[in-house]
This record gives sequence, structure tokens and C-alpha cells, in this order.
Amino acid sequence: MILLIDDDPGLSEVIELLLVREGYAVKRAGTVRGGIESVREAQIELVITDLKLPDGTGLNVIAAIHATHPQMPIIMITSYSSIESAIGALRAGAFDYVIKPFDNNELLHAVARALAEGRKRRERALGAGARPLAIEEYIRDVVEHFQDTHSETELARMLGIGRKALWMRRRQWGLKRTKTGA
Repeated sequence: MILLIDDDPGLSEVIELLLVREGYAVKRAGTVRGGIESVREAQIELVITDLKLPDGTGLNVIAAIHATHPQMPIIMITSYSSIESAIGALRAGAFDYVIKPFDNNELLHAVARALAEGRKRRERALGAGARPLAIEEYIRDVVEHFQDTHSETELARMLGIGRKALWMRRRQWGLKRTKTGA
């Protein structure tokens, strides 16, 4: 789901219709506070926020959301464009900076790129802290226990995997035979 934070109801509706037409689910908020609450309540994959909001700025949105969801991609949209605001938004953690009025295809392209990047970030975050699969733990235990008393072919047969797969895992884990031969 995409969260759109903009205090202009007309523009919000137009952006929502554009995104819905492309198959995206959209939730709208008109303030920084409303946007932050929406991120807490719903499964949001991407945030599109205006720079100027009634109770703060898009930079406040970026800071608050990245404090709890650091992998969340955020696109900043604004009609008050300047090099300083663009640099500030990107330094704060915005994925992209789109100037109003924008071409529909430009916004849709930014949304597609941001969603793809968000998926990659989440996968990397999951991969970095994820536990190995139970089968991988089992294979490592067997290899550590029997690598000095059984040949690589025997170990591969015992585990039901190929010799190359066994060799690659041993190399990845840094396991070496202490006794040659066998």
C-alpha cells in the first residue's frame, strides 16, 4: 500500500486516481501526524509526501518514519523546489524528489523504482539477520562431525547432496579437513 501525505485534497485525489488506475492501493493523509499514524496502523510499502504540510514538513515525515521503518522508501513532492530543498530531502533519506507540476509517467516511474528498491532493502535487512534454515544447520553439524573420518563423496551421499554443493558450503563456512585422505 502507498501512503500519500498532502494537504491539497484536489491534488491528493488526482494522484490517488493515477496510482489506483495503475493497480496500487493508496491511503491518504493530510498532515505529518496523520501520516505517521497511518504508517503505524497499515502495511505501508511506500510514502509519497509533500514538502510543506500544515503541521510540519516532509523532512519531519522522513525523520519520524525512518526512526521506526529505516527501509521505507519515501518520495518527496513539492511545488517549492530549490536545490537546497532537494539536497535536504535526499540527505534526510528521501528516495526521490519530484517537482509539481509533474508528468504522470515521471511520478509512476519514481513509484515503481521506489517500490522495487524498498523490496530489495527489506530482503537485505531480512537476509542480514535471518537464521540459517534448519537443513543448513543439520548439514553443517554432520560435516563438522564427520569431515575428518569420511571422504567428500561419502559425506555428499550421506547428506543427499552433490559434491560441489558440499564443497561450496564447506568453503562458505570455512571448514577444512584436519586429516587428509579418508
